[in-house]
Amino acid sequence: MGKTIGRLLRILAWLSPAYQFRASLYRKCGMKIGRNVYIGFLVMMDGEYPEYIEIEDEASIGPGVSIMVHSGASPLHRRLKIYHQGPEKVTIKRGAWVATGAVILPGVTIGEGAIVAAGSVVSRDVPPYTMVAGNPARVIQKLEIPEEIESSA
Repeated sequence: MGKTIGRLLRILAWLSPAYQFRASLYRKCGMKIGRNVYIGFLVMMDGEYPEYIEIEDEASIGPGVSIMVHSGASPLHRRLKIYHQGPEKVTIKRGAWVATGAVILPGVTIGEGAIVAAGSVVSRDVPPYTMVAGNPARVIQKLEIPEEIESSA
């Protein structure tokens, strides 16, 4: 898909009033998005490398979340070869919840059933069934899994 069409689809997704429509537009851009995924209003997903974003089934991405898979730095930094970070995959596993305004940086995997608190900046992997918060995000709580769910898994 061309860059211009991809940008238009991302703008439509960003502003779409229906979360189901948002997910389908992001899929058309090349992102891997599972079933029953909620994507909130004004979510900014890195558009340069959409194939590096994967959101598994039943995940929830709150309004205003930013998901970045690369950092291009400024033209000065690139010209002087001071800093460059190539694209790295971001994976949000099944049932994870990324709350309002969180920022997910390149190379991060958010584990199954994990919770990222509102406004957190996630620069490292989040273990499954763990809650993280802050800037940088740190583990604040291990989540208790009910026994009936644990035994059926």
